[in-house]
Amino acid sequence: MRIVVALMLVGALAGCVAHPVGPARTSEGYERKAVTSARSALSAVQTTRLAAAAAGKDNLLGPYAVVLFSEQEDSLSGVQGTFNSIQPPNEQSDALRDELNTIMSSALDHVSAVRVSARRGELRTLHAVAGPLDADAQALARFISGHS
Repeated sequence: MRIVVALMLVGALAGCVAHPVGPARTSEGYERKAVTSARSALSAVQTTRLAAAAAGKDNLLGPYAVVLFSEQEDSLSGVQGTFNSIQPPNEQSDALRDELNTIMSSALDHVSAVRVSARRGELRTLHAVAGPLDADAQALARFISGHS
């Protein structure tokens, strides 16, 4: 019983760590972390786009779609939060942070709109609601290619 309690305590304490990411000491290190964050954000955006298209063609059940979109929203929010927890080492990195945050904030707004529409049962129109995610995906891809 003590082992179970100890494991539960360790798990609970590990969950209290908000952002387990190390610092970026150089511009290059910060840029690598930004690209990694952008790749994760792009994954969530692309998953949302694909699922919205499937839902619009009646190829995705409503309850599953709602859970999937909620998970993508949580994932994207987590990526942005983790990235924001990394202190930029200099002013050049401040600009990079602002650039990626603008893109991720836009994507998060659009993923949220898809989730809300799915929860309202508007599955057939999700492709239209997800339309702005095309631009978000392109912006993330440009960011990645421009900083890789």
